Amino acid sequence: MAQNLISASMSDEEADKVKKDLAAAKAGLNFLLSLLTDDTKSLFKIGPNFLPFVEDAVQTVNTHPEIMPAVFDKEEFLKDYALLSTLTPILNQIEELAEGISKTYTAVGSDALVAGLDVYAAVKQNKDKVPGLSVTADRMAQYLKKSKTKAEDKTATK
Repeated sequence: MAQNLISASMSDEEADKVKKDLAAAKAGLNFLLSLLTDDTKSLFKIGPNFLPFVEDAVQTVNTHPEIMPAVFDKEEFLKDYALLSTLTPILNQIEELAEGISKTYTAVGSDALVAGLDVYAAVKQNKDKVPGLSVTADRMAQYLKKSKTKAEDKTATK
């Protein structure tokens, strides 16, 4: 079952540098919010479809400020838009990075698991020939036990 989707390594020093760089990036974004899931569900989401709408609103506020009511906080609106514009490319980069890390993690995990299954096959084949290997075989077998399906559970309770 040879599988090798990725062949790479990362030293502890390299990993530490990446973690420090990520921590520094997070510190540079010291205004980030931590909203509850229920809070975010109720918010309007801008997405790519509404970005042009907001851009039109910014242009309108800048070219026709006289139409806005006195209670409208133009400076806060423009400040929000400026931050949105600044965060957009940063978010895009982070999403690309997260997707790449996630896919790489999945691939390397799959490689390791497939190789682990090869090891388990060898352990099973040699468990009676090598002293102590049967303990390893039993321990590894625990991970591969199939759990009862719901249909089996229903049949057993009848």
